[in-house]
Amino acid sequence: MTATPHATGAPDAPSPAARLDRLPVGRWHWKLTVLVGIGAFYEYYEVFLGGVLAAVLGPLWQLNSFETASLIASVFLGMFFGALTLGRLADRIGRRRMFLINLTIYLFFSLVAAFAPNLWVLVACRFIAGIGAGAEAALIPAYLAEFIPPKRRGRHIGYAFTMAFLAYPVITLIGAPLAGSHFLIDGWRWLLVIGSSGILALLWFRRGLPESPRWLASVGRLDEADALITKIEKEIAESTGKPLPPVPVTVSQAPAHQGEDRARVSDLFKRGARRAMIAAGALWTLNVLAYYGFSSLTPLLLADKGYDLKSSLLYTAVMAIGYPLGAFTAALIAERYERRTVCIATGLGTAAAGLFFGFGIGSLMIMAAGFAIGFLSNVQTSSINMYGSEVFPTRLRTTAIGLCYGTGRLCAVAIPFLGIAILDNFGGTAVVLLSVTLYVVTAVLVWIFGPKTTGKSLEEITEEHRPSSPSVATVA
Repeated sequence: MTATPHATGAPDAPSPAARLDRLPVGRWHWKLTVLVGIGAFYEYYEVFLGGVLAAVLGPLWQLNSFETASLIASVFLGMFFGALTLGRLADRIGRRRMFLINLTIYLFFSLVAAFAPNLWVLVACRFIAGIGAGAEAALIPAYLAEFIPPKRRGRHIGYAFTMAFLAYPVITLIGAPLAGSHFLIDGWRWLLVIGSSGILALLWFRRGLPESPRWLASVGRLDEADALITKIEKEIAESTGKPLPPVPVTVSQAPAHQGEDRARVSDLFKRGARRAMIAAGALWTLNVLAYYGFSSLTPLLLADKGYDLKSSLLYTAVMAIGYPLGAFTAALIAERYERRTVCIATGLGTAAAGLFFGFGIGSLMIMAAGFAIGFLSNVQTSSINMYGSEVFPTRLRTTAIGLCYGTGRLCAVAIPFLGIAILDNFGGTAVVLLSVTLYVVTAVLVWIFGPKTTGKSLEEITEEHRPSSPSVATVA
């Protein structure tokens, strides 16, 4: 058997993918995961901050319903454009460069937002900051998936999103007390300054992030991919003090580099990739509507059931604890169960918990159901990020994730407007039933169209769903 050519063009040289996938996971991979996970924290910090800002600025600036919804929705709209446009750009100019661009956009406009003189300047700044945050979100799972070996890939993506979902309890704990304070500037402005200052530190640490060798190989820069992997191999060998495992020999029937003309967005809707697009698209769009239908409207749903503000905030805090716990659980079980199955089972479980939340009676049942929603939905959300990073080819990976994720964020823009309108006209039960229905429909679509991915190399997954099926994966 012969191996895929590498940078030097030698016919029997191992492929970049094979060299990366056989590396032992250790300190080098953990450092990468932490640096990426911190960025994910600030992306979700920006998302969850919207509810706090709306609660504080509503009475302070005397906002009407449309203005309040616009403040919450602005960051989601920005994420839509960021994931859609800058996600595509990451497939063209590289992962590392886009990480720095994303964070710079977020940093600057989050800081400007802290000094916004009125609502619409604040909305505009949060929209542009959302562009950077949305592009970051599309890039995070793709980047980690291209470095972490198959047997640990899901777990490390799960750990990164555990860090991300810590943002919800952090905002819940510090948001209200800090927003109501005043030290030099209003407290709500400090919340925006905290977010931007954290990004400034992260930009410094991320300077040394490597480019993805898989991406370099996919665009024909094989010498650079070879040199970079050699450097990574040397660092890992020195840190472990042990010889590296041998590179497995593979057979390839497809070229290692597919030209620019082979990396069109339309390829995502052709036979092979189309099934993955349906499954991932459902998870990032219909599921997002259901997810935010529960989470962003929880205080309003509780008020509709007759709970006062103090009680609703307490239940929301309990629900928030389930977010990082769910993501951490997803990391622990990532390599034990098929990713597709976890996405389906947790979606149906969240729907069941939603029914108890919507129709249950008594504080204990409501609190337990709220925690279950927070926990199960974020086991699922982390699993979705693992799954979505695996089902697309390297040359279009961030483009596809950006398209699915961005469309989901566009759906989320409608939640503050649509959800409140349904709540006002039909009551909280209608909101709950709509979310439950969306979870069930998504589970059915993923079951029918979603490929299996757990434990397989990225190349093996995409090769299995080509119109003609070569026997072994390539770097493309």
